[in-house]
Parts: sequence; structure tokens; C-alpha cells
Amino acid sequence: MSVFKRKTSAGETSEYHYRFMVKGKKYIGVCEGCHDEVSAKDYELKIKQTASRLATQKSVKALVENFRDELSGGDVVFLKDAFRIYESKPRRRSMSPKQVASKESRFFDFVSFMNRNHRDVTEVRHVTRSHAEEYISYIRSNGRFKKDISYQKKRYKSKIKSLSPATQNVFLADLKSVFDSLKTQCGMEENPFSHIESVLEESETREAFSEDELELILKRAPEFVRNIFLVGFFTAFREGDISTLRWIDVLWDTGIIRRKLLKTGVVVEVPIMPPLASFLREQIGKDAEFVLPEHAAMYRENPSGISYRVKKFLENDLNIKTTKIVPGRSRAVSIKDVHSLRHTFCYFAGVAGIPLVIVQSIVGHMTPEMTSHYMAHADRKTKRAKMDLLPNFCAMIRSARRVNLIEQTKAILIDKIKTADDETISRVSAILLPPKKSKMLSLRNIAREKPKI
Repeated sequence: MSVFKRKTSAGETSEYHYRFMVKGKKYIGVCEGCHDEVSAKDYELKIKQTASRLATQKSVKALVENFRDELSGGDVVFLKDAFRIYESKPRRRSMSPKQVASKESRFFDFVSFMNRNHRDVTEVRHVTRSHAEEYISYIRSNGRFKKDISYQKKRYKSKIKSLSPATQNVFLADLKSVFDSLKTQCGMEENPFSHIESVLEESETREAFSEDELELILKRAPEFVRNIFLVGFFTAFREGDISTLRWIDVLWDTGIIRRKLLKTGVVVEVPIMPPLASFLREQIGKDAEFVLPEHAAMYRENPSGISYRVKKFLENDLNIKTTKIVPGRSRAVSIKDVHSLRHTFCYFAGVAGIPLVIVQSIVGHMTPEMTSHYMAHADRKTKRAKMDLLPNFCAMIRSARRVNLIEQTKAILIDKIKTADDETISRVSAILLPPKKSKMLSLRNIAREKPKI
């Protein structure tokens, strides 16, 4: 039967209705939004076509897969375009170019994995839990899927065979972020990566430089390295923030450096201490924009070159070990580098008893490792101040023991004298009691005398 209007006691209905049968099943309903017979017939035709396709499905899984588009009303977003769309979406805090490049590289590692292992999956909405689990399992066992790396217009094969737990979690977090951002747009019921848990991070934290090491570095370091340590130690900035420090960040009138950190976007204010102030004055006139123009140029062109020069100096000139081999890792882990200056700042702040809230306001944020470093050293200062009381306490114990020992010795000697023969008494008297003109009392008599009260 074609579309029709229902007859009621008040007359015909204003909307059109449809009624038809497909494979013995009746379909009855209202042609929503239809105001004339032509549009109502078009609506009925679409319903018939959908009903016919529904009748051919052999399982619930096939039904969901084939009718996901109709049910969700999502857009078609191809995997190859997903990151570009994700990047263009508004967010609370903008990403730096370096962050964008890193996230894009990790996302397209997943795209390369899908292109190789699941070529039929080209849209975001067709990525399933099983695909997500398969990829995360792969990178946890084998490292990045795509070993070809492009850097500064050069291509090379990555020699890293495994990723650290922290890096594995970054891959997972980035994929969760991209799919969370596109889930609604693509009409997905869930984020395929949302149920995967992060791995426990047993990371090797960077070590702080000792006072002796810092003194040696400042004496022997070339100007390029020395400048990094001067700024880094007094500001707790990361390598990028040290290298790109601008004169507009230096507020001489208030005596602070105020800048927005590259990694987190947090604005911090750092008091300019006298040694740093002297250094900054020496830099005036070398460049109109940057405090360290040579470092700023290198950071733009080859940021890894800064760490390379610092580590080379530490290893070759001072014999300071900068890396550590960790079981299960394919490459050595960095333990002393430019970033260690942040830990060094927290180390000395803890020793000096600077409140944690002040340290956090300077460094921007503190990782659990940095917080534990700070708290450990702050606690050590308090413990040492209290432990300094122990020598006096120990002296009191030694003094009490000495008094008890003397009293015990006296009692033993008196008892021995009382029972000694005359010859022994004479020998002891000759030693202890030199001859005097006055009448001498024998030791036995002295022992027998009662003490005067």
C-alpha cells in the first residue's frame, strides 16, 4: 500500500503514513517531515530499502557494522586525514610546533600499521578495539612500527628495538586523544583505545649535579656550555626555555624573569638572583631579541645539538657519566644532561629549606620523581638538624657509664684490700701512698673507716 493519510473523527491527519511488508514483516509509521505526497513516497522508499537490507543480515554483528552509519549519523573521516582534523579543533591550550610534530609522528605510526595489516580499514569509525589492542601490543613488544624516520630532510632507520614504558604510554595517550576528539564527529559509540590501561613506569630519573660538579663545570666549561648552566641553575628552565629566553622576559624593574614555558604553556615568574643578574648584564648588546642568540639559533635548526655538546663536554672533559644502561632497554638512558638542572634546582631548594609551593611556582610543575627528590632533601635537612642533638646525648651516656664504672672499681678494690695479705698491702701502699712525715694510715684501715656523713 502506498502512503496515505489516516481518517479520524476530526477528519484526515495532517501527516502522511506508510504501511508495507517485507519478508512477512509489517512496517507501519509516520513519514516524518513530509508535507506532500511526493516527499512522503520518497520517505517510504528509503524505509523500504533499509528494511530490505535489514532482512538480509545474518547476525547482530553484521547488523551493527552495516548500519552504523544510519544509526550514528557520523561523518566519513579517513585515517589519513584524521590528524589534520584533530589538530584544527579548538582546545584549551594550543600545542607548540614541536608537540604537533611529535604527536603526528606517533599517530601516523598507527596509520602505517593499519595500512600494512588491515588495508580494508581506511576510516576512523571502522577502527575497533581489536585493532587498537593489536597495535599497542605490537609497539610494547617491538617498538615503533615505522622504522624509517625523517629528520631535517634526512631519512634513516631507527635502531631502537624497544620503547620505554613512559614512551609506550605517550603513544597510547596520543591515540586516545585523537580518537576522543573525533569520536562524536565520526559517530563512534566508543573510543577503541579507551579501555587499554597504561603500563607501570619504572623510569630512571635524572640525577642532580653535585656542588663539586657544578663548581668544576663553571671553571672548565666552554662559554656555550657555561651559559646554559648559569641560566639553567638559577631558573630551573628546560633546554628549550633556556635557549629561547628573550629580553622581553627579563623584567629588570621588578627583578624577575617572567615567561611562558614551551612545553606546558604555564607562565612562571623566577626571581633574578645576583649571579644571574651579573651574567645577564654581560649579555646585553649581543642580540636584540635573545639572551643567548647562539643557542636560540641552534635550537631552531638542530635542538639535539645542544644536548650533544653538553654531554660531550661532561663525558670527555670532566669524566662525568651521563647515561646508564637499564635492563630491558635497547639504548642507554640519560641521567645527567641539561634537564638535570631542574632536578639540581629542586635538590638545592630542598637542602635550603625553600617551601615546596615556591619551588613549584618556579619550575611550573613537578613530576613525581622531582617531588620525591625535593621532599627527600627537605626531610634530610630537618632530620640532620635534629640528629645534631645526638652527640650531646651520647656524651651524657658515656659520662654516666664512666661514673658507674668508677664506682664499681672502687667497690672491687675495697673488697680486695680487706682480704689482701700484709705483703700485698705493703706493695700497693708503696705505689699509691708515697712516704710522708705524718703518720700514714694503712690501706686496710682506710677501707675499714666509715665515711663521714
